[in-house]
Amino acid sequence: IELADSIASAVRDADYISLNIPYIKGEGGTHGIVGKEVVSNFKSGAVLLNFARGELVDSEALKDHLDGNDGRYVSDFPDDILWDHSNSILLPHLGASTGEAEDAAASMAAETIRDFLETGTIRNSVNFPAASLGPPPENSIRFTIVTKNVPGMLAHISDAFAGGELNIMQQINQSRGDVAYNVVDIDIGGHDDMMDFKEVQEKITMLEGVLSSRVIYGVPGTGYAKNIAGDYFV
Repeated sequence: IELADSIASAVRDADYISLNIPYIKGEGGTHGIVGKEVVSNFKSGAVLLNFARGELVDSEALKDHLDGNDGRYVSDFPDDILWDHSNSILLPHLGASTGEAEDAAASMAAETIRDFLETGTIRNSVNFPAASLGPPPENSIRFTIVTKNVPGMLAHISDAFAGGELNIMQQINQSRGDVAYNVVDIDIGGHDDMMDFKEVQEKITMLEGVLSSRVIYGVPGTGYAKNIAGDYFV
């Protein structure tokens, strides 16, 4: 394996080029990353394999290669420029439509929801940050708290736990856009009454900037609380 200092130099002597990168919009993204500068370095007869995303390739630039250098393009992302080119081999995009893929997607969705209900873990969310705290320590109870992403929220939450004489054993705080998500494990030593935790949960939920909270205890999915227009809702 030889390292190259650019995509253009990496493809210069390649017979086959395979795209295996995500499509990212915006400045510094990957839209059109295989453009004129890169394609102009393809050797005669080079084959481009694109099963990542069609938007990664500048179709006009690639058409010049297909027209003049006897190149080939193999993809499952047809577009208006290349779909009927004699040197294009375009396949149906079936990756997410096979029986196996649908089973895997259903299983992943179920596992993701179960993890959230049982541990507070968030994965693959479109509007929440990814967050995963390790297994709860022995003799602990887990809180999850959703807040606005503003300074001071974590300190206010910690003060509320301290006011209830509850010790934080481990925690994680992640943010995404306007939302922050906290997972906190609390030592339950010396607190045999569940009401101790419920009272602290209400104090935390009613803090300015807190959107909702949950105590993960007992039946998964219960223990949810929210501040609705100044009223405590459970």
